[in-house]
Amino acid sequence: MTHSTIGIDIGGTKLLMVAQRTGHDEPLIRRLATGAATTPDEIEAAIQRFLAEHQLTPSYVGVAVPGLVKEGHVTVCDVLPKLNGWRGPAANGTPHILVNDIRSALAEEAAGLAESPTVAVLLCGTAVGSAYLHQGRVVRGSRGWAGEIGYMPVPTPQGILRLDELAGGAAIVRATGLSPAQVHAALAAGDSSVRDIVDAAGESFGLAMATLVNILNPDTLRAAGGTLGYPGYWDAALATARTHSLPELWDACAVDRINDPELVVARGALRLAAAAADGETWVRQYV
Repeated sequence: MTHSTIGIDIGGTKLLMVAQRTGHDEPLIRRLATGAATTPDEIEAAIQRFLAEHQLTPSYVGVAVPGLVKEGHVTVCDVLPKLNGWRGPAANGTPHILVNDIRSALAEEAAGLAESPTVAVLLCGTAVGSAYLHQGRVVRGSRGWAGEIGYMPVPTPQGILRLDELAGGAAIVRATGLSPAQVHAALAAGDSSVRDIVDAAGESFGLAMATLVNILNPDTLRAAGGTLGYPGYWDAALATARTHSLPELWDACAVDRINDPELVVARGALRLAAAAADGETWVRQYV
């Protein structure tokens, strides 16, 4: 059996598992589909198959979920509602750490930055979320739930909507009536109506970026998520964010996309698991 630590990214459309094995440089990676009907039992079964297939005995498992986490369980998970109340994988008694997915990405991104940075991380997949460091400390809020920018209210001609309903990947799919693959195909074919929807979603995401720049005055802002992969989305977001940020605050902030967006959450969960296995106390501020 191979000893390892495991990082798991549970999202609205995918389950991504990354194992770092003792004595191996390259991680093992497995990606499976999820959806709104996905259950904790299905997730735990997939994890067990992954461990058994590769003969892994993890010393610790990091699990990142797209929702609110409190005292070791999922409190609210809109995109995977059957995870509500889940306390993470229980099989084999392997210790684990359960963390919000954006905060997991923050742990990964912060590792490569200078000491005591002020950082905002935004992810836009099925929905939108964020997490922050202020002078090297995680901004947690009174219950540990700070960062739910997807619920930011935005005035529109249709009334006040949440940012999730305007900028997220699910919003684009709903507005176009197309699957993500079909959205990509329509953009490649020059479909102007789909282009307008994607650009509008990118502009809404840009307003969220500007809001964080103006309120938090970060020195670093990093963004990722599958929705940023739609051609034109990031360009619209960046232009909008620059336009609506106070110039001095914008100029003081290094704004960029995350280099490895597909793996950033899972790698963050892996990093937190390895640190927890080593007894590192800094991990506590992420949970």
